[in-house]
Amino acid sequence: MITLGSYPPHIFCGVQSRSVIVPLCLKKRASGMINWKMVSGAGIAVCMLAGQAVAVECPRGGTLIAGASDYRPYQKVDGKEVSGMDFEVIAVVLDKLGCGLETQALPWARHLKGLEDGNVDIASPVSKTEEREVFAHFSSPYVDAQEVLFVPAGKEGEYSSLADFFEKGGKLGTIREYAYGGEFNDLKDKYASQIDDTDSQESNLKKLAAGRIDATLGEVFVVSEDIKRLGFGDKVVGSNVIISSDASYIMFSKKSVPEEFVTAFSEQMQAMKDSGEFDTITAKYK
Repeated sequence: MITLGSYPPHIFCGVQSRSVIVPLCLKKRASGMINWKMVSGAGIAVCMLAGQAVAVECPRGGTLIAGASDYRPYQKVDGKEVSGMDFEVIAVVLDKLGCGLETQALPWARHLKGLEDGNVDIASPVSKTEEREVFAHFSSPYVDAQEVLFVPAGKEGEYSSLADFFEKGGKLGTIREYAYGGEFNDLKDKYASQIDDTDSQESNLKKLAAGRIDATLGEVFVVSEDIKRLGFGDKVVGSNVIISSDASYIMFSKKSVPEEFVTAFSEQMQAMKDSGEFDTITAKYK
């Protein structure tokens, strides 16, 4: 077995026997001060930088628990089957850190309580709030939750903004009582006669495909999944108009997951984004 003492000039940043070795100066990696390479056959990445190292075991004996609810395509729950973009990304990152992932279908209220109590380790995708920061650590930004104007195929570039859409006489389908972001709130009263409320996104998409409305709004991953499910891929597409964009995060229980591990997780996820591996995974869900 290779130990830290075998290579005294270096910091070891990697995994062996389900533990993560994290440099105290981890943040310096972005400046190019740390050079990563693998020790052949050892399962350890070597940081070519003198200093200290802190070994952090994978939490919960090596397999972290993530709660799941049906929020497609981020998370899909079909009976006992759990899948989705979140768990594909999280499982890959954890695997690179030498850890495993277990998923449990949970109602959101129980899921949050589980994170507070330390009985569940991970929740996603979430917004960062002061209330949640009391009991949770947050990864670096996971994805941008973009709210986009969806239009008939062929009209992707027809509008420069939501205001432009309304000024050109467009009729917008929305979900009743849904909290839309961006400029929608500044425009909804002025153009109330051009807004058609329904009870579901599915209804809006069916109206859009049938030509009864000119556009609808929605989160790009979620609505894209609905379009695929309804078979409207040749009829409805996301436009160039982004109404709002807010970062979503992966949240970890403070009671069960050390902050150092969350830092390592974020670093590995960023490395995947830099290499293109992250986009390869998430592109399947758009």
